[in-house]
Amino acid sequence: DRRRTPGPNGSLLWAKAQGPDTRMVSSPLDALRIAKANPDREVVFFAIGFETTAPSTALTLMRARAENVTNFSCMCNHVTIVPPLRALLESPDLRLDGFIGPGHVSTVVGCRPLEFIPLDYQKPVVVSGFEPVDLLQSVLMLLRQIAEGRCEVENQYARVVPYEGNLRALQVMSEVFALRPHFEWRGLGFISQSALRLSDAYRDLDAEVRFSVPGVRVADPKACQCGEVLKGVIKPWECKVFGTACTPETPVGTCMVSSEGACAADYNYGRFTQHDAVHAEPRGRVRAGQPA
Repeated sequence: DRRRTPGPNGSLLWAKAQGPDTRMVSSPLDALRIAKANPDREVVFFAIGFETTAPSTALTLMRARAENVTNFSCMCNHVTIVPPLRALLESPDLRLDGFIGPGHVSTVVGCRPLEFIPLDYQKPVVVSGFEPVDLLQSVLMLLRQIAEGRCEVENQYARVVPYEGNLRALQVMSEVFALRPHFEWRGLGFISQSALRLSDAYRDLDAEVRFSVPGVRVADPKACQCGEVLKGVIKPWECKVFGTACTPETPVGTCMVSSEGACAADYNYGRFTQHDAVHAEPRGRVRAGQPA
């Protein structure tokens, strides 16, 4: 996803075509192995993701320190789940009735950090797994909460997610990372303390310290409405550039860049939904095999 993210001078995928050596790795440890195999070259690992992936980055940095790999560094762009959720909930145009909580993030942080949603904003939450039956059960649990007037955090993914989280992973993260005072999100703007940087103890492995990194801001394209999609104000297909200027091959906004994004999902699978039938057929008519 990050190789395809558009920037002011193109994407990392475009940069690779111009000559620079950019590689996709399956694990931070792969990047460390590349650094050890090429001691005469500087290797920078671009770390991304929520708390799901942050522990593996932290453990890799610990190993780099232990093995004294001096040509390895990390550009940390890990983010945290609670601040952007709070920013969404405080948006005046929010149109969401409840949340299906991210099972992979909760595997690390647990369910307790999500308790502020029902307590402060009276919205129900169900932490869900990713199999089809998990998602169906989570939707059912969420609808039952709404129908019964309940607001609480329920854990559908209890077979994987401990309510208190992975304490060892949290301990490792607290040692290697520190919160950034400010961080800018595409589609949501600046959100305080919503991202991680390397702690002072790991300053020597911080690519932002080792190299001169300019503070470049990349403004969201004016036609892109990812923020409205994230808040439920509009559906993906209602965005002005959806399916025209913005496609999975030529993404404009974050919701289309990621294969897991709402716009990418609607682009790839929306043709199977009811809204296509409404757009394609005159009022009062439906396609064969679709409910009236």
